Parts: sequence; structure tokens; C-alpha cells
Amino acid sequence: MVEKPLDLVSTVVSPLLLLLLAAGGVAAADLEPVPAASLEAAAAEKAVPADESAGAVTNEEQPADETLPATMEQPPAVGIEPPSPAAEEPAAQPPVEGAPLPEDERQVEVLEQKGGSLGYNFVFGDDYRGRAMEYGFLKSSRNGGLFYRHMEKDTNLELEGFYLNENDYHADLLMDYKGDYRLHLRTESLYHNLDRELLFSPSFTSGRTDAPTPATYTAVQDPVANYGVSVVQDRADFRYRLHNFPLHVNLGYWRYVKEGTIQQRFADTAFEGATNFIYAQRRGVDQQVQEGRVGLDSHLGPVDLVYDFKVRYFEDRLPTPVQAYEIRNHFNGAEDFRGGVRQHNENPDSSFFSHTIKLHTSLAGGLVGSGSYSFEQRENLSELTDTTGARHMKSYLQNAAGDLIYTPSREYSFAVKYRRQEIDHNKRDPLNNTAFADPVIAAKAPIETTRDLVTGTISYRPTLHLALVGEYRGDFLRRNNVTELPTEMTWGLPESTSTHTGSLSAYYRPVKGLRSSATYSYASADHPAYGASFQNRHEAKLLATYTLNNRWGLTSHAIFRRDQNDEVRKYLVNYPFEPLSFSLAPITSRSTNSENANIGAWWVPFRGLTVGANYSYLHQEVEQGVFFTGVVVGSEAASQFSSRSHVYGVNANYTLSEKSDLAVAAQQIRSSAAFTPSDTSFSLTSSTDGIKEITAQNTVITSLSARGEYRFTSALSTTLEYTFNDYNELKSAYQSYSGTVHAIVAALAAKW
Repeated sequence: MVEKPLDLVSTVVSPLLLLLLAAGGVAAADLEPVPAASLEAAAAEKAVPADESAGAVTNEEQPADETLPATMEQPPAVGIEPPSPAAEEPAAQPPVEGAPLPEDERQVEVLEQKGGSLGYNFVFGDDYRGRAMEYGFLKSSRNGGLFYRHMEKDTNLELEGFYLNENDYHADLLMDYKGDYRLHLRTESLYHNLDRELLFSPSFTSGRTDAPTPATYTAVQDPVANYGVSVVQDRADFRYRLHNFPLHVNLGYWRYVKEGTIQQRFADTAFEGATNFIYAQRRGVDQQVQEGRVGLDSHLGPVDLVYDFKVRYFEDRLPTPVQAYEIRNHFNGAEDFRGGVRQHNENPDSSFFSHTIKLHTSLAGGLVGSGSYSFEQRENLSELTDTTGARHMKSYLQNAAGDLIYTPSREYSFAVKYRRQEIDHNKRDPLNNTAFADPVIAAKAPIETTRDLVTGTISYRPTLHLALVGEYRGDFLRRNNVTELPTEMTWGLPESTSTHTGSLSAYYRPVKGLRSSATYSYASADHPAYGASFQNRHEAKLLATYTLNNRWGLTSHAIFRRDQNDEVRKYLVNYPFEPLSFSLAPITSRSTNSENANIGAWWVPFRGLTVGANYSYLHQEVEQGVFFTGVVVGSEAASQFSSRSHVYGVNANYTLSEKSDLAVAAQQIRSSAAFTPSDTSFSLTSSTDGIKEITAQNTVITSLSARGEYRFTSALSTTLEYTFNDYNELKSAYQSYSGTVHAIVAALAAKW
């Protein structure tokens, strides 16, 4: 790629001059003097009372005693018939003051606004910049925006958009005609920079099960490259309302497109064979999701009815990658995996559709009820050629819900909510894969579940300043195709798990400007399903805000959580490995503690200046036993994972004058994390030594931004914005991800 020098004249100056000339012409038109004749006519018009029409004789000019008798009335002009008394229209009644006019006779002032901006976005930096600016395209570009608003009695039109670069933009169009037709179009795009992971080096050897000689493990690293994907979302929504009937027809379309490149990491390894490889390769991304929606909603007397139909299709528009794999024998020497060029890491196409029906009573009454039911189907549309049996696998989801809310008085409110979900799968046939000597693969059937969720809430407000809320939540989950111990065809999970949660909340406003709330909840589960699941959970939330005369304020919140699970189940592989069987390891425990807190303050020392500061603290710690060298007795060690972050921030906004504003903000994040197993030796050649050192991270992220705006006139302004982002890994193992990004955005805007 050839880098071209930046041409400031054609890239920046020329578009800005055009916008400046256009805005200047508009401003000059607003200040153009009115001709003298027009001023005189306006003055004469202003001197006439508002209730006198042109050419009419006022009552003051006609004496009261000059009224002609009926016999002296002049005859009508030739050719004009005298009006018939019966045809005379009744005298117009004066309008009643304050009475609303009919909708067709209302006069609404037309509002029209339009404007735009042109500028340039300068982006530059040092070292690896993907983490310093994770979401942002790392190339300089022109930028611009526009908006247009036209609002009148029957028609509203709003158009707004901004273009930063080819991968970062948005546009929005909203049209409405009498509330009967409404169209909303929106498109937006962002860019996500992705990491390039570094594999191990150099190669190493380890034991194997099919021969006494060691096997070699080699990493195949991809060339240096920048990875990232752009994500585009397009949406179109149309609503039609029957003018004289309470019915809406809703049509919608949504599209999601992801394009770019990623680093694909995969392995060709086994306990059998002499050579093993870990690969990191560049892989293109071109995926699309399209969704269509049709819906109806209507007010049918005491209830409202809603129906919604959705259909969605996911498509990976690039072929599935392939790789040459090694031949692998069974550990007893029999032929097993034939190797050769095989597909891997497919993103299978899929389809989805759903029907949803909702029904609810009026939301304004003391008793409100609602219910809904939905049916969903998801289908796998895999296009693998060496594996068959996965295509057309289907999953079915059914969801039902019912709510009842009763408010007998201002002090009390009661609510009961029920949810039910059922997940089923169609009958699965065995998979066939030509890469194996025995191509028939018996795969485990997926778990089918039924989940019931019941919630009861009581709200009590004894005073206007105090509210108490109590809630019970019961979550009941049932599974099939599970057994006490895992097998080749079943999953090792409990048949049911019931979780009960109770909470109490208080919302209090003791004095003007002060708001506070506190919540405590306790949850208990009888059969935790996974190692990370909790058996008991305590959680507390605190919130307080205070504002005094819009001059200064404080806000703070904190969340504390304690999870404990004393029934962590792990399974050991029995020897010999064939037939495959498992046994239960000794029960272990897992505990998780987390604390998150934030405090912020703002102050207005004098008119035009606002300053603020905030501090956040986040901490999490997990303790549990972990298998290291295998799923056998003696390979487990007690371990701890901890992470801690401190976030500091300051900001200020200053209005220098009616024409200029300044804003600055700075933030620094200091975070650390480490995985620390206890010092344990599993054999003469394996232990937990060095694991903490290679997993520990210590990161400092610093950001600074400054923005200034100057308004030449009410129609013309300019802005200059600078941002600085620095990502610094202090541990040597991760310093390759450190980098700095500077961005300068200059723009000229006009509106009229």
C-alpha cells in the first residue's frame, strides 16, 4: 500500500470554504436591509387598527342620525336580484373563548431547521494501538455531518447523520404523517480492533500413550498483522394506523453485517502421535444476519391484543477453513483418525422464526393483568461436507408469562408474576465423519429443560418520603437426559435445581435534595448444577445522592456480594479408559467475593464553570480447587483468582463567553489480576511453580480529552477536539500490547 502525502487544500480547506460561503450567504440574507417603500407600507399598515378591514367605513365616520328609512333604500343594481328573506343566513355566532378548534382548522407554525459540518479526523500513535483505542478505526479520514428537521401540522420529517470514517458512521431518518404513517430508517457502523495472540516458543516435548518415545509440540505463528472487524446495523420500521379504528400494522427489517479479519487459533493435538501443532492463522470474516418482522396491535374494548411474527437467517458468506491434519492411531495401536485435509471451526448457517401473542388490560386501573405466549424454532443449516447429520437439527422454545398487579390504595401495591420456558429438540441421528476409521459417531443428545419462575412483590409507602418493597422469587428448573455420573450418552447434572430468593428494599428521601436506597437479598439453591453456580448468596446494594441548589452535588453507590458453594462436583476418568466411565471426586467448595463502589462529586463555583471528580473501586476474588495434570486423584490444587481495579476521573466545563465553550476530562484505570495456585508438586517433573508469574497482569490505562467550540454567529461555529489514549502493560509477558493513540478532530459547522 502506497502512502500518499496529505493534501490539506483539497481534503480540508476546500470543503470548509464551501461550507463557510454557504453559511455566510445565509447570515447575510438574514441581515439584508428592507427597501424604503416596504418600510413605509409597513408603517402605514401598522397605524391601522387591527379590527378595521381595508376599504370599510367605520362607525365613527358615519353619523348615527343618517340612517336611511326602509322606503328610501336604493334599488339594487341592474342584473342583480334582491336577496330573498328566506335565504338570508343567520348571524354568525362569535367563537367561545378557550374552546378548542376542530383538528382540521388548527393552525400550526411550520418549524424548519437544517445544518451540517465538515472536518478532518487526524489519528496517529505509537506501538500496538488496538487496545489503546479498542473501538475506533486507526486511520485518518475526512468527517462530516448533517441534520434537517421539518415539522408542520400533518407531517414531520427528521434527518440526522454523521460520518467519521468508512467504518464509523450513523444516519437516522424519521417520517410521520398525521400519526397514521410512520417510517423510521437507521444505519450505524463501528469498528472493533482485535488482538493478535502470541503462541509459545520454542517447541517442547511430552509423553504419549501409544509409544514410549516423546511427542513434539510446535506452535505455528501467523505473520504480524492488524486484526479487526466492522459491524454494520441497518434497521427499517414502518407503522400504519387505521385512522378511525384502533389498529396498528407494524413492519420491520433488521440487518447485521460483520466484516474484517480475525486470528483463528486451533490445534492438531492428541495423546497419540509423534507430532502436535498449535496454529494461529489469519481468517476472513463476512457474516450477515437478516430479520423480518410483521406485527399487529389493537385496542379491543377492555383489553389490548398484540401479535408479532419474526423470521431471522444467519449466513457465513465465506467458505469453512481447511487444514492438513496428522494421522492418529488409537492408544492400543488400532487405526482411529485418518488425517488429511479437513474442515474446522465452521460457523454454521441457521434460521429462526417465532410467533408471539400478548394480551393486557388497561394500564391505568387499580387492577392490571397481562399475559403472553411465544413459540420459537431454531434450525441448524450446517454445510460441512466431511460431516453429516448436523444439518436440519432443530430446537424448540416455548415461553408463557402472566402478570397481575393490584393497587388498592396509594400506600399499597401487590404484584404476582409467572414465567414458564420449555426447551425441546427434535430427534437426533448419529453423526457421520469420514475422517475416522469408524465414521459413525454417537453424540450426546442435548439437555431438554422446563423452567418455572414465580415472583411476588409487595410495595408499601407509609409517607411520601419513604417506600418499602419486599419480593420473593422462586426459580424451578428441571432437566432430562441427565444422570448422577456422566456417561457417553448422558450428562452428569442434577435432575432439578430450585433457587429461592428473598429481598427487601427501602427508598428514603428525608430532606429536599437527598435520595437514598438500600437493598438486601438472600438466595439459596438446593442442587447447584455447575462449579461456578452458587449454593448461598448474600447481596447488598446502597445508593445515595445529594444536590444543593444546583450548586454542588454528591452521588455514591456500592454493591457487595458473597457466593458460597459447598457442593462442587468433579468427575474422574476411570482406568482403563475403555470403555469410558467416570467416578465422583471428593466434594470441594468454591467461594466468590466481590465489592464494587463508586463516589462522585460536582461543583459550580461560579456561573459558567462546572467541575467534577469521581472514584471507583472494583474487586473480585474466587477460591476453589482446580485440576492441573489430569482428571485423576492427586492432580488437584487449591487456587485463587483475584482482580482489582481503581478508576480515577476529573472533568471540567467552562463557558468563556456567549460564543465559546471549553471542556476537559481525564481518567486513569489501574488494574491488576493474578491466578495463584497453592504450591503443589504432582510428580518429579510437574508442579504449580511459575503459574502465578505467567498469569499476573498489571495494567494502567490513561485517557485525556479536551474540546473547544467557538461560535462566529448564530449560524456558524467551529470545534476542535483532542483525545489521548494510552494502554500500558507493566508485566513483560504482555508488553507487546502496550501502545498510544492520539486523535484530533477539527470541524466547521453551520445551521440555518
